Amino acid sequence: MRSDHSSPSAPETAAASRGGDDAARDALAPRRRSPGLVLASTSLGTLLVILLTSGLNIASPAIRSTFDAGDTAIGWVLSGYTLAFAMLSLTGGALTDRFGARRVFLVGLGVFSVFSLIAAAASTVTLVVVGTLGEGVGAALVLPSALALIQFVYQDVPGRVAWAIGIWAGANALGAALGPVLCGALVSVSSWRAMFVVVAVLAVVFALVGRPVLPLLRGGRARLDLPGLLVMVVLLGVVAFLAHDWRELSTGALAIGLAIAVFAVWLFGRVEKRSPAPMLPLSQLRDVPFSANAVVTVVGTAAFFGTLYIISMGFQDELGMTPFMAGLALLPLAGGNIVSALLAGRIIGRLGVRGAMIAGSVLVASVLVVIPLLFDHYGALVVPLALLGAGWGLLVPTTSTAGLARAQRGKEGVASGVTAGGRELGAALAAAILLPLGIRAGIWSAAAVGVVSLIVVVLGVRVHDRSGSTGRTGLGTRQD
Repeated sequence: MRSDHSSPSAPETAAASRGGDDAARDALAPRRRSPGLVLASTSLGTLLVILLTSGLNIASPAIRSTFDAGDTAIGWVLSGYTLAFAMLSLTGGALTDRFGARRVFLVGLGVFSVFSLIAAAASTVTLVVVGTLGEGVGAALVLPSALALIQFVYQDVPGRVAWAIGIWAGANALGAALGPVLCGALVSVSSWRAMFVVVAVLAVVFALVGRPVLPLLRGGRARLDLPGLLVMVVLLGVVAFLAHDWRELSTGALAIGLAIAVFAVWLFGRVEKRSPAPMLPLSQLRDVPFSANAVVTVVGTAAFFGTLYIISMGFQDELGMTPFMAGLALLPLAGGNIVSALLAGRIIGRLGVRGAMIAGSVLVASVLVVIPLLFDHYGALVVPLALLGAGWGLLVPTTSTAGLARAQRGKEGVASGVTAGGRELGAALAAAILLPLGIRAGIWSAAAVGVVSLIVVVLGVRVHDRSGSTGRTGLGTRQD
């Protein structure tokens, strides 16, 4: 396979083969390229795609006003992005393992940019939905490939993987923080169209900056498991659709949808069992700690993002804030999120991955019980919002680290896709199920979801590295 390097004489190192056709990955990483530059580039791409997850919520009232759109159409504008993101993140992970993380990362930014421009130029709300769905496809390529790149460049540096993932999680947090502020400012000063133009331009800039920095990772030699990919996309799509539109569906239609979902689960098991190169080996799914971590990713994200969506809308609808002011009002949450994410490496070093995950889950669930009681007075919300952000800032890096720690060799991209897709599925389910419940009922329901997440962490999550050590160490944490 031809290298993308401009100079054939550039010093290169060949990574050791991971063994097995579906696990083989031939990695070329020029020594002159700093792991820090790779971390910065992948973090910028991650920041951008996460930014839109929270920013669309701020822009949706303006889009509704432009097209005089109904609640269903606006619901698809809001959740279409996260639905596509969730449905295809596992596919993005499989493509990362097959074609290489660098290539998939750059293609993802390109797709994200093109569909952002489609949304910006939309003449109907339907085209806005098409644009956000396409952006979700691009984001589904960016996130798992970014995490795979980080894991590769830091895998041989003792104690640095968890630190690097903490920095990357800080980019997640910063993106979620900047989304309401930046998008709210653009909507207030210009229009919602300007928001899409700005993210399109940034995607192109980040791709151009990243191309000469990122190491070329050749994917495995095994063929893509296309049947497995197709069945998984159908399964996630049906689940997301049922969660989004279950109120409008008749009992019969709902029963048919559930039956299709159950059949898709059964079919996926059959397809993966017979595939010579399964996308997600059943042995990986039978690893209870891996699957428990995936559940925590979905459920914990639903608790956090459900609250974020509800608060963002409540600041505008109940407290009378402008989109820009609503974005600024979320800064305490963003501040706690960023600080916690940046300190996650040290916290994991002291508490272990599982201990830090428990601490984050406790913070999220306990703060959500209090927020509805204080919602009428913004000043009383500042500290709870900061603590909520801190809890989420611990959950992102710990679930990412735990997923990679339990990944089978050669399936790091898929493991990253499970984590990334789980987050977006949780956000999509939160928008569909929790947001319509209103401020108090919705946030208290999110608190109950957070308690479920905590229970799964305590009962099911265990972390060890591939050498078999357990407990406090986890993947990449310091062992000395």
